[in-house]
Amino acid sequence: MFLGEPERTQADLCFHLFGIPVRVHPFFWLVAIILGANFIEGPKDLIVWVLAVFVAILVHELGHALLMRWFGFRPAITLYGLGGYASYDRFWLGGGWGHSALGQILISAAGPGTSLALAFLIIAVVWATGHPVQLVIGMPYGIAAAFSVGFSEILNQFLLWLTGVLMAWSFLNLLPIYPLDGGQIVRELFLLVNPRQGIQQSLILSTAMAGGFCAAALLVWKSWFLAILFGYLAFANFMTLQVSGGRPSGW
Repeated sequence: MFLGEPERTQADLCFHLFGIPVRVHPFFWLVAIILGANFIEGPKDLIVWVLAVFVAILVHELGHALLMRWFGFRPAITLYGLGGYASYDRFWLGGGWGHSALGQILISAAGPGTSLALAFLIIAVVWATGHPVQLVIGMPYGIAAAFSVGFSEILNQFLLWLTGVLMAWSFLNLLPIYPLDGGQIVRELFLLVNPRQGIQQSLILSTAMAGGFCAAALLVWKSWFLAILFGYLAFANFMTLQVSGGRPSGW
């Protein structure tokens, strides 16, 4: 979600997953704790919540990264702040038609697609094992699921939070707001239609959408988190529009 690679620190957690380097910046853990502050009731809840956020965001970025590698790129994943960042060396001569507009659109869509696929797989397994599942559709997070697996309170809480973050993060990322995945998809589509003005047009749409969601967060949903998030995105897009810009550098 963020525009660039954060500085490395001695507190970074680094590992490889399916051969892809992953770096977790310490700020990621801090933001995860802050986001769960309203409903975390103790150390157990804290661990389960942070683990659910970590897995959900990692799966999202892994979706981007695996498709990047399938195209022939050399991807890397960084988890930081409010989300993650999957990137590759844009000067790498490999990648084939992954460099094309369609390739870029597919890479952008792979993150939300992977997240939603896992979320609905979990829901399908819970339902198939005889546990009732209730789906609630509405703003601002799209779809939410409620269920109980019964035999394990900790597992049930983890799966509820995991599916919730997977679906909410996918919905937010599909909004046509740069640098979210939906914003990057819209940018490629605008460039296909109008190569000269496509970036500026996509930024105008992105700024307006972010501003509208910021207002809705304040006036309708009463969510300071979403208001700050969309307010920041509106400001960032407006400033980027002033100086124009090139292709995005990460997902």
